[in-house]
Amino acid sequence: MSSDSKQLSSLITQCDKEPIHLLGKVQDHGFMVALDRSGIIEYLSKNACSFLNQSSDELIGTSFWSFLDRNLVHTIKGAQSQAVILNKATLLYSVTFPFSENGFDLCVHQSGDYLILEFEKSEPARKFEGVVEALMTQMAMFSELDELYSGLAQGVRTATGFDRVMVYQFLADGSGEVIAESVSSDMPSFLGLRYPASDIPRQARLLYKKNLIRTISDVHGETHEIIGKQKDGAQHIDLSLSRLRAVSEVHIQYLKNMGVGASMSVSLIVEGELWGLIACHHNGPKTVPSRLVSQIELFAEMFSLELSRRLVMERIRVSEKANSTFARVLSNFSLGGSITNAIVEQLALLKTLIDIDGVGCIFSGEYTNAGSALDETNISRLTEVLQGFPSEEIYQFDCLSDFVGDISGTNVAGVLALKISSQPMDYIFLFRNSVVEKVAWAGNPEKRVVQKGKEKILTPRASFDKWVETNESKSIPWTTLDIERAKSIRLGVMELTIRHLHEKEALQREAKKRLELLIGELNHRVRNILNLVGAIIGQTSQHKKSIDEFVSSLSSRISALALGHDQLTHASYDSIRFRQLLKNELMAYMVKASSFNIKGPEIKIKPYAVTPIVLVFHELITNAAKYGALSATSNDGRVSITWELNENGCVIYWEERGGPPLHRLGEDSFGMTVIKSVIPHELKGQATVRPTITGLTAEFLVPSKYIEREDSFLTKESDESGNRSLETIFTEMPKPLSSAFIIEDNLLISLDLKKHLNQLGIQQIDIFGDIASARAALAKSRPSMMFLDVHLGHENTFQLGLEIAKLSIPFVFITGYGAAIELPDELNQVTVLTKPVDVTLLKQSIEAFGFKV
Repeated sequence: MSSDSKQLSSLITQCDKEPIHLLGKVQDHGFMVALDRSGIIEYLSKNACSFLNQSSDELIGTSFWSFLDRNLVHTIKGAQSQAVILNKATLLYSVTFPFSENGFDLCVHQSGDYLILEFEKSEPARKFEGVVEALMTQMAMFSELDELYSGLAQGVRTATGFDRVMVYQFLADGSGEVIAESVSSDMPSFLGLRYPASDIPRQARLLYKKNLIRTISDVHGETHEIIGKQKDGAQHIDLSLSRLRAVSEVHIQYLKNMGVGASMSVSLIVEGELWGLIACHHNGPKTVPSRLVSQIELFAEMFSLELSRRLVMERIRVSEKANSTFARVLSNFSLGGSITNAIVEQLALLKTLIDIDGVGCIFSGEYTNAGSALDETNISRLTEVLQGFPSEEIYQFDCLSDFVGDISGTNVAGVLALKISSQPMDYIFLFRNSVVEKVAWAGNPEKRVVQKGKEKILTPRASFDKWVETNESKSIPWTTLDIERAKSIRLGVMELTIRHLHEKEALQREAKKRLELLIGELNHRVRNILNLVGAIIGQTSQHKKSIDEFVSSLSSRISALALGHDQLTHASYDSIRFRQLLKNELMAYMVKASSFNIKGPEIKIKPYAVTPIVLVFHELITNAAKYGALSATSNDGRVSITWELNENGCVIYWEERGGPPLHRLGEDSFGMTVIKSVIPHELKGQATVRPTITGLTAEFLVPSKYIEREDSFLTKESDESGNRSLETIFTEMPKPLSSAFIIEDNLLISLDLKKHLNQLGIQQIDIFGDIASARAALAKSRPSMMFLDVHLGHENTFQLGLEIAKLSIPFVFITGYGAAIELPDELNQVTVLTKPVDVTLLKQSIEAFGFKV
């Protein structure tokens, strides 16, 4: 690269970094005031003094709210809240201020710590009624995209009165092209001309996505510096959302060179990206009224959605056609032969699908081609280049020599490389020959470097006359629709490849993965079993006084554990029937079947819950055999195990009858600890154990996520057991703050407050925009807490607050007036939060009522 080219590239990079959102100036058709959080004027544009009738020294440092009445302050703060929520400016129209006889349109937005207020002269509303509806109605008349673009340019020009309106689309390389235009007879046409990417720097494109509309009312007009107490402090105020923001001097010179007196740019966003612009030019100065700017901005958002829909539908149409055509390609493949040969033999059919001159395939190192294609040497160079690129499904080139170097001996200039797999490097290549490309630029696209003092700077082009560039090393560019068709080819070949060529490798990989998963799962289960056995040994040893007693108790517990795992193994670690689990446990300990009554619906226990339930019932049976209804001291002892299902899971009842009287549970042994604690601890269920005069009674709740019901296996026993009813002994835990009412007439503000309350754990939240609907809701149910906006249009919520106080429902007021608002004496102790609501203060206010959030 030459030194001149390096210098130009460096200067373009510097241009991309110019902080155009921090220029610290505003245009002449309005003025700006920047307030801190308390309403003190920190900065203002120099021309604000003439409107506020005071000098900048008198204004800076004083409260702007002191100039306004309270209702206007409340309105502006409401607009501020909305702007913060939406992260875009909010407009207030035809606002009158005490300091001026004129009406103003007020643009309100938040910039860091500052509230930015921009004032523009107001125009009558009737002049701009129905603009959006008229434009969208006109757009619906056009079925083809080319007609739609032309209609868009004509419609916006009619609505705004600009001398030239262009639809400007960004291309894949960052440059842009005028694809539609409506122009007056006294202005030159730019239709079909292309503009280089450097004409709109990177940071300007980011601003176009953040702020959808930008106006320049007079390229020769005066701009006004933003001043404040801190020198150069205004240079740090982010004006990304500003309507009045002055623009870069380089861009102003660019427009002057173009012969433009005023401009407006409107962003078109498709699928979250900057698709293009509606670019408007005027011969002389032109100030677009705020109401019309807002109407055009709204229309642009609606048009972007419609454009997105139409582009998606076009892609779907092309994709469906591509899939249909490629299905014919696949049907012609010979499954027994070489995949590469099978693909390249279909070149003629592939040409009907996508405009190509040749095709090539490399699979497992085998390269085959047909038509105009690269040879093996150049394909090797190309695949090496592709290895260095980030992983993509499709790589596209329309000037291959820029990436691979000299490829003499071939006419190929364009390639679509369809990646089939990385290991091995399998690709399908679609080739296009070079063509003599002629691009019509709006002037020579090269930026000019000039000496200014000791520095070299970039200057915009001085001519925008048609300038044709000829290039013989490029192919016809690949379009979005070409890529859609290529995706269909790729997916079809991948399906065929996986199905016929890589089946064996895929099965081997799958078998290896299954083996690794099996070994990992086995290792996990063995470790868990060893840990559980170790814990049982440790706990059993603490409560046994002799070796024989310890060995006997330990053996029975480990046997119970082994029995449970035997059942899981036989069931291939699937769920097992609860009835069978109980019977197996009883048979293992030779308990007479006549001593037990087992009734309940047929259910299965999921694998995770088997071990905890086996341990619990082993301890229950052991305890009954040693000390309870099944002990030697009991001749006619019986144990009943019944269960029933409810919305929470399965409730299991254990009742001993005919055993020795039990007045208390006594000291908690390891066995009793297992009975009382394992299900609550491991399954997050419930367990209640009670001593009675007839023996031990217990009740367990196993959560529904561990239970499977088998309705087809219901038995007579389970039908009978469904009739039993025992007194429920579970007590409900105290309920946390679970519901709230929001009374707020601004929907966006209420939704934002609801979001914060949800984040604090309040799930049930109802929103009401007026007092009548809130009262109607209170008549039906009472929330845990309420949040009241003081002013709802033409009514306030003071009386509602008194009514809520009588109902003993905690509540707070929220208002734009802040804590200085005058409350009725009966409500002077109520907490008042200021808009925008601070989340920390909101949380503290809720906790002050004793709620846990």
